[in-house]
Amino acid sequence: MSKKKLCRANQDSAWKDILDAYFQEFMEFFYPDIAKKIDWIAGYESLDKELQTITAEAMIGKKFVDKLFKVKSLDGFEQVVLAHIEVQGQKEDEFPLRLFQYYYRLLDLRDKPILTLAILTDDNKSWRPKNYQTIIWNFPVLNFNFRTCKLLDYRDRKQILEESNNPFAMVILAHLGAIETKRNPQARYTLKFKLTRCLYEKGYSRDYVINLFKVIDWVLVIPEVLELEYKTKIYELEEVKSVSYITSIERLGREEGLQQGLQQGLQQGLQQGLQQGLEQGFQKGMSLVEKVMRSKGLDQNTKNTIREILELSKKELKKEEA
Repeated sequence: MSKKKLCRANQDSAWKDILDAYFQEFMEFFYPDIAKKIDWIAGYESLDKELQTITAEAMIGKKFVDKLFKVKSLDGFEQVVLAHIEVQGQKEDEFPLRLFQYYYRLLDLRDKPILTLAILTDDNKSWRPKNYQTIIWNFPVLNFNFRTCKLLDYRDRKQILEESNNPFAMVILAHLGAIETKRNPQARYTLKFKLTRCLYEKGYSRDYVINLFKVIDWVLVIPEVLELEYKTKIYELEEVKSVSYITSIERLGREEGLQQGLQQGLQQGLQQGLQQGLEQGFQKGMSLVEKVMRSKGLDQNTKNTIREILELSKKELKKEEA
């Protein structure tokens, strides 16, 4: 997998993890009017498996995170909320159509009211999709509406975001920072450490810190040289705070990397050892054959023929080992 695709997968995973853990906080932050209508005491259910059954075709070239949750409203009726999170960071002309396709497939599958929501993290100020329409000969055949929130709209509310304890305030700050520091690695490094330090200063629990760190780490990508400095400062910070949240993740990653490296090294070592052993064994065998040929008094043509046979055997052995 390429570095770009790996980064894409990591961001998808980070968003899905935080949505699973903090769906109520997500709704309360981005859609407070809807959140007030949900019976949170009754809980909610993730319907990812059902979503996958209708999005199999869309998974090819997928450029966004999608989540599906089942909730109950305070009036006692079961509702289905499709939380469709766009994390690609660029305009997609087919986005409204894709949302509509998801809607009618879910409606056919669940036969329940569905509310489609979208979060836009791109840096295109003018791209603000809100519906999908089809009009034939000036006749409105279809008008499918969905609600969107654009992270760029929070640029003037950074102080409010920094003071908020909702985890998605930190997510927005990370995405805005990624846009603003796109061409300034040093500024991105400074912001990344600032946001990471805030995770501890706000007194978040270990799970909060780890889940939010994943988003910050995978949204605010910095060069390897600065990454080393960043990790060093994280270690120092956790020593001061007497915790090991993020360093435990790093340690696990190093252990997995070490295990993989050992396995690869073992395989390479065995291969090299076999080749060296074959070469050494062949040389010893040739020395013994030379002694036997001298003791038997064989003529030169016969000796040359025996040597050619042995050399051909050696090459065939090497092919089998390869």
